[in-house]
Amino acid sequence: MKKTSGLFVLLVTGLVVIFSFTNVLAESDTETIPQRSDIDAKYRWRLEDIYATEQLWEEDFSKLERLLPKMTEFKGRLSESGKTLLECLQMQDSIWNITNRLYVYAGMRQDEDTRVSTYQELYNRARSLATKAEQAVSFIDPEILSIPQPKVDEFMKSEKGLKIYQHYVDNIIRKKSHTLSPSEEEILAMAGDLARAPLNVWTMINDADIKYPSVKDEQGNEVQLTKERYYKFLESPDRRLRKEASEAYSSAYLTYLNSLGATLSGTIAKDLFFAKARKYNSTLEAALDHYNIPISVFENLIAAVNNNLESLHKYVSLRKRVLKLDELRKYDLSVPLVPEAKMEIPYDSALTIIEKALAPLGRQYLSDMMAGFTSGWVDVYETEGKGSGAYSWGCYSCHPYMLLNYNNTLRNMFTVAHEMGHCMHRYYTNKKQPYINSGHATFTAEVASITNETLLMDYLLKNTKDQAQKLYLLNHYIDEIEGTFYTQLMFTEFEKTIHQKVQNGEALSSASMRQIYRDTFQKFYGPELMLDSLDDLGCLRIYHFYRRFYVYQYATSFAAAVTISKKILEGNREALDRYLRFLESGDSDYPINLLKDAGVDMTSPQPINKTIELFASLVDDMEKLLQ
Repeated sequence: MKKTSGLFVLLVTGLVVIFSFTNVLAESDTETIPQRSDIDAKYRWRLEDIYATEQLWEEDFSKLERLLPKMTEFKGRLSESGKTLLECLQMQDSIWNITNRLYVYAGMRQDEDTRVSTYQELYNRARSLATKAEQAVSFIDPEILSIPQPKVDEFMKSEKGLKIYQHYVDNIIRKKSHTLSPSEEEILAMAGDLARAPLNVWTMINDADIKYPSVKDEQGNEVQLTKERYYKFLESPDRRLRKEASEAYSSAYLTYLNSLGATLSGTIAKDLFFAKARKYNSTLEAALDHYNIPISVFENLIAAVNNNLESLHKYVSLRKRVLKLDELRKYDLSVPLVPEAKMEIPYDSALTIIEKALAPLGRQYLSDMMAGFTSGWVDVYETEGKGSGAYSWGCYSCHPYMLLNYNNTLRNMFTVAHEMGHCMHRYYTNKKQPYINSGHATFTAEVASITNETLLMDYLLKNTKDQAQKLYLLNHYIDEIEGTFYTQLMFTEFEKTIHQKVQNGEALSSASMRQIYRDTFQKFYGPELMLDSLDDLGCLRIYHFYRRFYVYQYATSFAAAVTISKKILEGNREALDRYLRFLESGDSDYPINLLKDAGVDMTSPQPINKTIELFASLVDDMEKLLQ
């Protein structure tokens, strides 16, 4: 997730109006946060495309309740014939398809306004029914494993309908040593609601309960702080505002300090429980094995970055020097080094730029993407109570959706390109793949989003001649690599450390986690950065720590995307065709294999080393331009 007035012209003739300030209610920094009803319908997603009415949601809910007991008809019978196995797997698909539709709709309704109890209840009901669905189908994998291998092979060969389930069945067999008995699998499935409790509590604190104080903006106006305004204020050339916003934002979390420490340590305990239950040696091994990612890929990534922090330290020193600061603070890490070139980019203007930037992906991609922007896919602006950040989500039976909290910055425009990459990946996969293969491992999912960002940056850099503008873009590109690659690996190292401590029988507290986070942050960013007393609260604010070993995949995806986009920009038609096929591939193979088919070998250190080299060269280029 990603995160002043006047006229600023970045690009060549034909795009002069792109960065002119537009006085749209939802885009301006008003003193109060807009309500959802204040936003024009064309800037709100259309969830009615999933369910036209909530009565239809209720009907699907009832349908699923009736369908779940029917799964018991297949218990103990999967070895009968290929036809019986096929019918069981098809019913499982139907169950998950409906479950996913119910869950996604309820979740996105809740994100429209997290304070509304009706949508909280809808979401909780969907989540509870999803747990029952997990219980209902929990016998399938262990029962397939109980069938002799030659018999399974014969079923797969003789029953044509089973062809689409080949990868699914192969993966079940691969994980045989970590699959429990049917009764044990059912118990683990029953624990689903309990397992989600830490994240649920964190979400309610972070999105619904927490209240941020007001700060004075550059003009001295009292402005209520929000997550999106906080990120925007961190880019302000007014250091007083950056400092005040940082302190106000962090202090809001002090109220929930012990609660947030408990939820994070609780989610790690949950991860360890499931890892041990499935006979894994560690939570890391359990997380990587889910998609058959070699542990060597993870370990080599961490080692490569730890051995090459010099360029990041150099960039931190460059920041300190250019900003002319005696002490560089964490709230100084986001302010552009060329503040006079700061961009104000209205949402509609951002779409025009993105369309031009992604032209190398072909006419069909552009046509489908632009249709999505005008067809109820996107919820654009921040409103009171709305879920924070940005994401792409959706279900198999409907088009993708995108949540934004757009606030007119260059970073926001890149967020749009990023999340639309996810949307198009989902859109093409759902068109091409059967339901069983319609998912995406994070290891591959982030490639599509970061490829879009890389193409956008290339377009912007090629279409500016002004040195200040180029510096601003280089600054942004460096910050993107810092945030998507280095920062995510800093998060990963912190996550790895706290997981290891729990596995070693040590207890965690908010204080101990803050110290680990502070030490890791300092190591990555070097001695030139001075951390304030509240800076280590960052470890308690990050959603992705509730998704076991998730963030490292941003770094691997960035490396893969850089490799792919470079080939596409060179006009390599085969590379483009391979990438477009990759967007259609879904979960039809293991992530490492899918990326190899797309032209990237992530078992090799080359993509990681190329990314480190790219960052170093960009820092050098910026240093030269600043001289």
